[in-house]
Amino acid sequence: MNIDFQEIIIEKHEFNSSVQPRSKKINVAYGVDRNFLFGTGISMTSVLVNNADIDVHFYIATDYIDNDYLESVERLTKMYSTTVTILVFDNEAFRKLPSTKSWTYAMYYRYFAFEYLCTTLSAVLYLDADVICKGSLRELADINFHSEYAAVINDIDEVRLKSGSRLGIPELNNGYFNSGVVFANLDVWKEKNLLTQAFSILQERQKDLLYFDQDVLNILFVGHTILLRRDFNCIYGVDQELKNKSDDVYQDYINDDTVLIHYVGVTKPWHTWAKYPVAKFFIEAYEKSAWAEKSLLNATSARLYKRKSRHERIQRKYIRSILSHLMYIKAKLSKAKVN
Repeated sequence: MNIDFQEIIIEKHEFNSSVQPRSKKINVAYGVDRNFLFGTGISMTSVLVNNADIDVHFYIATDYIDNDYLESVERLTKMYSTTVTILVFDNEAFRKLPSTKSWTYAMYYRYFAFEYLCTTLSAVLYLDADVICKGSLRELADINFHSEYAAVINDIDEVRLKSGSRLGIPELNNGYFNSGVVFANLDVWKEKNLLTQAFSILQERQKDLLYFDQDVLNILFVGHTILLRRDFNCIYGVDQELKNKSDDVYQDYINDDTVLIHYVGVTKPWHTWAKYPVAKFFIEAYEKSAWAEKSLLNATSARLYKRKSRHERIQRKYIRSILSHLMYIKAKLSKAKVN
């Protein structure tokens, strides 16, 4: 698969309000579609709030942007004296890559971020939009890469311990990482032409892959990573509250040492029904962001209405739960008619 990543750029916007150099610098990148732009804004804010001593340059690779979002980003850069570069690209080539209902082709946008940025940067911290920072990134900023491909964090045991046999690489049982937080060595990415290798693995081993882009990066990086502690990718889903007996169970996972919280799952902390204590880290950043006057997001699909209804039932909002379930049925019937 040949893609000229310079040629598919449609728009490029840079907002630079950085006023004075700081002792440390780190580049942070996101690869998102329009559904995750709001989350990206709050994620950036959380990094800025907790890292005033670090000069942060954000990069957003996306297939969609609008003037309202651009205005909010510009406001954010002025609020926190930072820099944000937005790269809007034609995603036609990505639509042809393997995907599922749960994992859309947007998961490959991190590849775009690595490939595009490797021409100008030596390293970049890639974050999923559902990652919220609550501590200092100085330890990451201090990493000096040699021949390693990236600094990563193991995925949860349920995923990691099955990966070795699933992918036929025993070493992955001890080092299968989650791709939601990846501090990538872009010098190595460029030198070894890792994008071409990634697409080759994707094509040759498609039937073996369960988490597509993440599996490919694990196969590609095996034996060449720095393994970071769980504090830098604490994986916790708001949907876990559906089965928890109390809403403070999250404290067994998220503690004072946690730096990055990864809110995995269907329900995100930016959803109106995510009314649990575990969402407070997102809400705190949201209230300090350039999006503070924007409403949290409601359900927009059958899948989301179904999950919303379940949470409302747990929260004893029975009438709302019934209404959400009716909206789920309506959305599902509408989709069936279209198909």
